[in-house]
Amino acid sequence: MTETIRTVCHGCRQVTQYRDDSGDVRPMVLPGNGTVWIDRAPGGLVEQPCPDCGDGDDPGWVPGFTPPA
Repeated sequence: MTETIRTVCHGCRQVTQYRDDSGDVRPMVLPGNGTVWIDRAPGGLVEQPCPDCGDGDDPGWVPGFTPPA
């Protein structure tokens, strides 16, 4: 079995925060769903495929490993 190395797509990723066991608040990167929201007009957001991963077989992820920023 070949291990697939991949990383969260930075085009549609989401970032949240969590509190670790020591009480420190740290960022957590979550994979997206392969879509992004584009502002087409004031107050008019349109959901479109992510330009980085939206047409891939596994939206939200891209090949290769990149440590989270």
